[in-house]
Amino acid sequence: MTGEKEAGEMKGSAIGIIAAGCLAVGFGKGFVLRPVIAPVSASPAVAAGVPQPTEDEATAAVRRHRLFTGPLTNATLKLGDCSPGGVGPGVTCMTQIVMDSTKPNATPQNRPIGFARVNGQWEVAVW
Repeated sequence: MTGEKEAGEMKGSAIGIIAAGCLAVGFGKGFVLRPVIAPVSASPAVAAGVPQPTEDEATAAVRRHRLFTGPLTNATLKLGDCSPGGVGPGVTCMTQIVMDSTKPNATPQNRPIGFARVNGQWEVAVW
């Protein structure tokens, strides 16, 4: 009787190992083939159908934005990927910003900035 029990346990164990292996291979192939089957060529905001500012609109919004030190009238900005806003309306975009491009030692900062459309123009919503 113990021999039959051990044989049954071995079959169950082998089936479990094979099933886990097949599952792992299936997940692996899914992750590898996903970009081929359904590529995402747009930012998450565009893919979700959420409008986003152009680089010029985002730069203008940042230049209108006032910090405690005053407006950022000389700021320059490179706009990266945008995604639907998680904190409020609009979008959150990864940016590379130079606060004052007229200063010789000005260095770019990588930071997310939230933008929302207000009265037909883009404004900084989350700094």
